[in-house]
Amino acid sequence: MVRLSRSWLPWVFFALALSSCGIVSDLVQGGGTVEGYPDVDLGAEVMVYKGTSERDLHLHFFEPAEATEAASAVLFFHGGGFANTRVEQFERQAQLAADAGMVGIVVEYRVTAEGTTVNDAIDDGRDALAFVLARAQRLGIDPDRVAMAGSSVGGALATEASTNSGALVLFNPAVGLDDAGFAGSTPAIAFHSRQDTIVSFSLVEEFCDAAVDCELVAFDEGDHGFFNDEPAFTETSDRMIEFLLDLGW
Repeated sequence: MVRLSRSWLPWVFFALALSSCGIVSDLVQGGGTVEGYPDVDLGAEVMVYKGTSERDLHLHFFEPAEATEAASAVLFFHGGGFANTRVEQFERQAQLAADAGMVGIVVEYRVTAEGTTVNDAIDDGRDALAFVLARAQRLGIDPDRVAMAGSSVGGALATEASTNSGALVLFNPAVGLDDAGFAGSTPAIAFHSRQDTIVSFSLVEEFCDAAVDCELVAFDEGDHGFFNDEPAFTETSDRMIEFLLDLGW
């Protein structure tokens, strides 16, 4: 069992704060929603990476048009306060990664609405990464070029489950100074708005200052989940691809 560096209880309060602040369109589908495949079908290849007593957990693979023997890959973890699922949140970014020659992978993970804990979600994130790495050759993925990406608490999950993966791509991540150690020397990029009223810009700034290799891309406008809408969607997506390609991906 993975144990977080902090108690999971504050994340429950964080989830409640998301609901009370009315950020429904950007982060939360509804009060305690749990939706995964086949109820959510992104039109991608789907594979079970983990069976649990709650449900099977799936990976949604967006593959490049021209398959290679060892493509880079990006695992995407949605936000939702650890309480709700929004599997489709990163569908567009996963497709853009595939268009750039990478394998975009949207990850399902358990949430507290189904009676599980934040530690269970982190376990799922680690298991999703381990599944991909263990089958990298069969999946046509280079195990040394696998990034973890996520939004809000999905960014925290990606960071804490990364085990020093190839790179981190974080969208308005719910991270702070205590999370910098999880990033290790992993190259990271974080997109955050100075106007975010849910996760303070200063927290993410502290995270990037303390991390070994982290670029913070600041936006002057937009609240939590700003990257879901234009023009920030295109700006963050383009910069994500540029960041990964600059790493040689």
